[in-house]
Amino acid sequence: MNKLKFKNLFGEDVTIAIVDNENEADFITHSGTFHADEVMATCILLNYFKGMRLFRTNEVTNSSAFCYDVGQGKFDHHQAEFNEVRSNGVKYASCGLIWKEYGKKILSDMNVKDVDYLFEEVDKGLIMDIDRDDNGQALEHDILIRKQTLPSIISDFNPSWNETKDENEAFLSAVFLANQVFNNFIRRLFAKEEAKEIIENKINESTGNVLVLDRYMPWKDVVLDSTNKKANDILYAVFPSKRGGYNVVATPVKKGSFDVKKPFPSAWAGLSKEELRKISGVKSINFCHKNLFICACDTYDDALEIARISLEN
Repeated sequence: MNKLKFKNLFGEDVTIAIVDNENEADFITHSGTFHADEVMATCILLNYFKGMRLFRTNEVTNSSAFCYDVGQGKFDHHQAEFNEVRSNGVKYASCGLIWKEYGKKILSDMNVKDVDYLFEEVDKGLIMDIDRDDNGQALEHDILIRKQTLPSIISDFNPSWNETKDENEAFLSAVFLANQVFNNFIRRLFAKEEAKEIIENKINESTGNVLVLDRYMPWKDVVLDSTNKKANDILYAVFPSKRGGYNVVATPVKKGSFDVKKPFPSAWAGLSKEELRKISGVKSINFCHKNLFICACDTYDDALEIARISLEN
């Protein structure tokens, strides 16, 4: 029997054991080559049920066990008559079906304020690509390099043709990784939601096109999505840097873009510390990215000075 213990989303110890006898199992998934689909589904189930005795097989005889990705039941998407599809065309696989069943219950236990929003964000940001891959739906654009997606990374945990590594041990290693990805993804979304109210208040307090934060928070999307008219005028954010000193960051034109509404002065691009201080006149400025979207300095006053000069530039 292979067994693994780790922390779930709630910081609790959970154990998954892969048993050798099907009748000892309370969960069943397919054997052979594993995929991100049933691996991530396993993580979701562990967060809801707190523990699993799992059997991996392609021929299910234990009718009392919870079957997924095998067994022709509610959570097996391989049946000929199965046709559940999202509104955007991405088909459901077992992972998505299990997230749809248990995701909101898990988030509710975390006391999330907007469960429906977080549920959809997890589906769009994590689960949907796993379902897409498992159903053989291609990405929209061909690329010249191999894109490392979570499905491809999990697939690489399978033993290679010339290895003798235990298949169940490899499966548990993939579950361990997927659990960390799942937990981190949801915790970051949760933290982002908690930051919204704080940032909205800071937007309301902002003056001179500058958002000032007491510490770094994920501010860009909040500013871009805000219905506060003052948000449209914010061109820079100032906050303490985790490396020490302060960062001044320009507001992007849209989510995920490095193109910004108002770049820093072009003469500052990529200069060394000494050159930068001389040409900018800012005593403690240390860095300006060559693409002009972030500056760093030692003091709060100089951070505001960077923003002031850039606004007037």
